[in-house]
Amino acid sequence: MSDRKFDLIVLGAGTAGCLASYTAAKAGLEKIALIERKSKEKIGKKVCGDGIGTKHIQFLKEKGLPIQEQETIYNRSKTAHLISPDGEKDYALDIKGQLAIIDRHKLGQSLLKGAIDKGVQLFPNTKFKTLKRREDSIKVHCSKKGADSLTFIAPLLIDATGINSLIREDSAIFGDFGKLQDNEQYYCYREICKLGKFPESYLDSAVFKFSNAITKGGYMWFFHRKNHEFNLGTGIPKSWSKELSPKMIYQNHMLSRVRREKVIGFGGGFVPTRHPLPSHVKDNIILIGDAGLIVNPLHGGGLGSSIASGYISGKIAAKQIPAEAVKEEDLWPFNLQLLERYGLRYSILDLYRILLQNMPDKELNKAFKEGYLPLGKIFYAREYDLLMKLSRKLGEIWKELPSKRLNLLPTYLERINNLTKSYPVSPQELNHWAQKYEQTYLDYESKISLTK
Repeated sequence: MSDRKFDLIVLGAGTAGCLASYTAAKAGLEKIALIERKSKEKIGKKVCGDGIGTKHIQFLKEKGLPIQEQETIYNRSKTAHLISPDGEKDYALDIKGQLAIIDRHKLGQSLLKGAIDKGVQLFPNTKFKTLKRREDSIKVHCSKKGADSLTFIAPLLIDATGINSLIREDSAIFGDFGKLQDNEQYYCYREICKLGKFPESYLDSAVFKFSNAITKGGYMWFFHRKNHEFNLGTGIPKSWSKELSPKMIYQNHMLSRVRREKVIGFGGGFVPTRHPLPSHVKDNIILIGDAGLIVNPLHGGGLGSSIASGYISGKIAAKQIPAEAVKEEDLWPFNLQLLERYGLRYSILDLYRILLQNMPDKELNKAFKEGYLPLGKIFYAREYDLLMKLSRKLGEIWKELPSKRLNLLPTYLERINNLTKSYPVSPQELNHWAQKYEQTYLDYESKISLTK
């Protein structure tokens, strides 16, 4: 078994991994190993809502990736509907086609082709096993079905292996901050169906239905794909998965609203739903995409942030690889750039996720009806400053309400805002900051928990 030496190792050929390897190759790196446990033909297949902002598709095309819009995009949603637990309030928001419902497999194959065309070496059917860190390199051991084990060596590793990242969960590398708790991930079930009967308002729309009594802080979704085809499913916090089944919720509470004629595809899985990690880099390792838990905490959507984290990591890799040894300080700009792009907003949105997981339906129905929790505006506040401006305006109302959950929220929003605005400029300052950051979420949840 001989060692294979590369400039860069990328684990995982999903959206983030393909874009990281493509970007690094385009920027000049010549020897890049893209290691993927799936076969080449299955890369891009994943159970999810298949929604992505149209601006991200445009970004990929501008960067030279071979995205064929007509083949990849099924529909551009014109409206988002957020429906109260009792179904009496439908908060409709005009999103002007900014959300595309896509063929995830075709997108994945296009990204993979772009990477391979730039000279990236794909190693399919290859499973990551262990790694050994050295001061100037990383040695990665992998297994391949029907073949001898493989060993790769490079000065830098980018981990894009998804929610179950072994590297992130290794306390010897990322400490306890990399551990994903059960209430910070959703267990989902989804079907692609042809429907014979459905509410007319669902056409060209993305529909979210909330109910703590049914989904325990999760949600149900109906996304129109094309003609009478829909992507629909439900997600619940993993902490409830021993007592509840998202598939049973789907069958009992969603199919009653429509008439299903044909199931085109189905499946289940887990998605992260939490605030960003305190740091996505350690020594000469970068975590990106779901491996780095870089997702919208309210619903687990992560295609846009996977594209951003893949692109940023690829650019940084190409810049740092010529160095004699890549150090954590060299990779710190990844944290800072990601914080500006997504981290600030996602850190705030996770407080709303905690609120929704602990808000009884009666209270949520009232909030929908009286308009003091406009989830549509919160969901689609794309800029951090807009989200904070909205949150502060709502905070003046929440302070006067007979709801401890809402009374406390403005205080914790400001605490997280102040912490993220004072993010460490170097790794040496991280530990103390990270403890305060993580404890803020724990404190808010402990004070509003429904189990208390």
